[in-house]
Amino acid sequence: MVTRRQLGWTVLILAACLLAMNFAIAYLTRNSVPRRVMRHARESQAAPVLALGNSLMAAGFNESVFDSAAGMTASKGAVNLSLGASSPVEQLLLLRYALAHGIRPHLLIYGFYDLQLTEPVRFSANDMIGNHAMLYYLEPMYARQFYSLSARDSLQFSALHSVPMFADRGAIWTKVEILRRSMAGQGMPQVDTNQFGRAADFSLLEPANAEAFRKDCEAALQSPLAPAVSELFRQAHDANMEIVLVEMPMRTVHRAQFYETKWWTDYRAHVRELLRPYNVTFVDASDWAADDSLFADPLHLSQHGAALFSERIGKLLSQKAAPLAGN
Repeated sequence: MVTRRQLGWTVLILAACLLAMNFAIAYLTRNSVPRRVMRHARESQAAPVLALGNSLMAAGFNESVFDSAAGMTASKGAVNLSLGASSPVEQLLLLRYALAHGIRPHLLIYGFYDLQLTEPVRFSANDMIGNHAMLYYLEPMYARQFYSLSARDSLQFSALHSVPMFADRGAIWTKVEILRRSMAGQGMPQVDTNQFGRAADFSLLEPANAEAFRKDCEAALQSPLAPAVSELFRQAHDANMEIVLVEMPMRTVHRAQFYETKWWTDYRAHVRELLRPYNVTFVDASDWAADDSLFADPLHLSQHGAALFSERIGKLLSQKAAPLAGN
């Protein structure tokens, strides 16, 4: 029979183990990608230009090349706070984080592709790992209004969002998965990878086919901006930022199948109309990387491609950006 003393010691040891695990996970994830981006924001208070978006902007926007092309200096140049595998919700939170930590940009450059500006953000608890984990620790209750969870997942989120071993569980499993793939690849042909993962995996993020894309575009013509997108542009506009929306470079096959179509033209016009209240400048850069060798995978620009894109956007926006460096 278990005595009260034995039960008490068991509970105490279990609590100590859980506490130790939480401290360990918090320590191991202190340099996770979202936290590195947040640190970059804290270190860039003088930046007059802010770049935001998902992995296409994270890979494609080279701060130093942009600064040089726009006539800016490194000490007062652009800051790229784009985050791979992020939704507009995380991007909104990063904008707010930058503003809260003293960045006062006069120009916002926001990159997008496909239908992300109008797609509602829906998550399950299983989705909220990796870079999405920042939804647990950066303004978690504020962010909840911009994405949907099931009732069960919402209850789980409310109960566990402040527990590191739950919130950052994906970062630990990422390390395990990298090790597993490394071991599984021993003796196998080398697979192309980049900073975001296996290159071939990104073809899965493209539309299945032209017909599916047409249907999605036609449905999106009846949709408003996603709530997080609308709020991001509203807050940038209220902060007196000039906003530039960039349709990111795409490979030849993506443009031919999807962007060189009437339904994409209609969708683009729909987006422009939705953005009218925010005085947004629209830049179609989808064909700026006409040579597919400038891509590292089906979606992301290579380092050389990113340099060419950043130089061109810097020159294009030089009249907007360069005067800011002297302020």
